[in-house]
Amino acid sequence: MFDSKRVTALLAVGLLVGACSSTGTTPAPSAPSSGASPSASASPSNGAPASSSAPGAADLGPGPESGPVTLTLSGGYPEMDPVYKQAAAAYHQLHPNVTITVTSTDLRSYETKLTAALPTKTSTDIVEHSLAFMTPFVDQGLLAPVPAWLQSFVTSGVFDKFVQQHVTYKGAVWGVPEFVSGLGVYYNKDMLSAAGLQPPTTMDQIISDASALAKVDSNGNVTRSGLSLRLTGQGSGVAEKFWIFLMQYGTPQAPLGLLAQNSAGKYSASYANDAGVKVLEMYVNMINKPPLVDDTKIASDTKAFETQATAMFVRESNVIGDIAVNAPTLNYGAVRMPTTSLHSTESFDVAASSPHQQTAWDFIRFLMDLPQQQSIATLSGWIPARIDLDYSSLTAQQPAWSAFLVKDANYQAGYQTDYLLPEWDEIETKLADHLVATYTDKSLVDNPTGALQRLQQFADETNSILKAHNDFGQ
Repeated sequence: MFDSKRVTALLAVGLLVGACSSTGTTPAPSAPSSGASPSASASPSNGAPASSSAPGAADLGPGPESGPVTLTLSGGYPEMDPVYKQAAAAYHQLHPNVTITVTSTDLRSYETKLTAALPTKTSTDIVEHSLAFMTPFVDQGLLAPVPAWLQSFVTSGVFDKFVQQHVTYKGAVWGVPEFVSGLGVYYNKDMLSAAGLQPPTTMDQIISDASALAKVDSNGNVTRSGLSLRLTGQGSGVAEKFWIFLMQYGTPQAPLGLLAQNSAGKYSASYANDAGVKVLEMYVNMINKPPLVDDTKIASDTKAFETQATAMFVRESNVIGDIAVNAPTLNYGAVRMPTTSLHSTESFDVAASSPHQQTAWDFIRFLMDLPQQQSIATLSGWIPARIDLDYSSLTAQQPAWSAFLVKDANYQAGYQTDYLLPEWDEIETKLADHLVATYTDKSLVDNPTGALQRLQQFADETNSILKAHNDFGQ
């Protein structure tokens, strides 16, 4: 359902300003040199204009099909629905013969549905997810190849190199970028001020501040967590948050990941080491060693932060949008992760079974135009994939955005993305399951030897999965 309350609150956060021609940002890309597209004045067979000629319009393809067309689009981020529905209405105005239906659900449920729907040819025409999740479907021939004219747009320079890498698989573009995410440390300004603390800029500060900010009752029960950790949850998210903290013990020039790649392009587990032990001990000690910092029995994540049940937590930019709706008076800030961040890209694909692939790709192209890209931050809280946007108005209205719109080239040098391996979701999900069970193991409190042994068990399983897919190599 279209959430008018959310849209109103997010618009109040501040609008992105201006198209490229008026802000001095990167100009709109030119048409590709090969497979030339029709000009902006060309019309498809139904007589409607092929595209808006507004500044920043994506390269044009053949336009939509003629005759009545009903398209379906699904995603795993319901907060993006206002963006898609607004774009669908605008596209319908340009092409009255095309009706677009948008449906979204929570990410884990969406992944389950997609895994069943694509092989049975019952999925929506347009699907939204990261290529890291979609690679098995590419290998099975269940996704339509991105047209050459749209591939040219993806590689034209309006997306940074990290985004381009994250939609490229086996030498070809498989996915058109829509929005990106990084992670930052959210903190309650009033709580830090009362404790005499500044926003943390190192892992040591995050850990020590978390201990200072936590509150427990006379029985030792946590009444306010100092750092809300990702301790439970379906799917791979638990392992992803572990990975984020692991990265902070490397450097931008030598980032640490869950996997290491050798010169032959093969992979092996790389978290059973000193850095992995530090992260695992942080989790285990915070929830098992008195005085406790966090607890599996109390509120967590965004809800905990908005209700002031936690002082800090690590999350993506969409929390800014959620706070605008659910806790508009919250006095908070955000800082970037100390060393570097995970840089993920959500992109669009078209199901190979779609009977309207031409129109589906044209609508995806329409979603790349600046008016649609500009609406992403203000309507959803996510960061648009395109880099040629001016965020000055947004950051002026809410400085927390600066934690995610990082322009430091050295910091960016350490960015990592999900591994584009068909088995990656299995690896990350199984690691997450192990971590959930391990975090509550009191025998690992202040036990680095035991922690390393446990991580090595998990790493052995990771390596066995890589071997089964012929992707293992040290």
